[in-house]
Amino acid sequence: MGEAAGAGRILEVGIGTGASLPHYRPGVSVVGIDVSPGMLAVARRRVAEKGLDVELLEMDAQQLSFPSHSFDAVVFDLCLCTVPDPRLAIAEGVRVVRPGGPVVFLEHVRSRLAPVAVLQDLLTLITARTQHDYWNRRTPDLVREAGIRVVSERRWLLGVFALIVGQAPPVG
Repeated sequence: MGEAAGAGRILEVGIGTGASLPHYRPGVSVVGIDVSPGMLAVARRRVAEKGLDVELLEMDAQQLSFPSHSFDAVVFDLCLCTVPDPRLAIAEGVRVVRPGGPVVFLEHVRSRLAPVAVLQDLLTLITARTQHDYWNRRTPDLVREAGIRVVSERRWLLGVFALIVGQAPPVG
């Protein structure tokens, strides 16, 4: 993920416990946000143990408190499945990244394989109510609708997981 996100100042939305931090190149400045104080506490311990240059903040992805164009890249890390309005979160990511900057998504998404997609729809009937987790979101479509130019999209595990590397619109 860190390679695709480039260099400079990177915002990671949904940093959780900080498991992604070893994947960033040395010299980048990472700001990680999450809505879970408990997960951020684990990430803070990880940052302290490894001596990393990471700022961790409790924040809602749908309402980022950063100025427009204040990051060189934005990474969404397995979080759009639980954000109430993923369109708004993606729009906020586009707002805070520099025009033309990389926007990377590691998400579970609705499979293109009909039998798998039907299972995801059924699973979501339960997980949406119990965990606010939607296994059938069409995140690749939402990314394109936001004006992000998709550079690459890789899927695995029957198309359930996707790594989407995109480029923010030239003018935010």
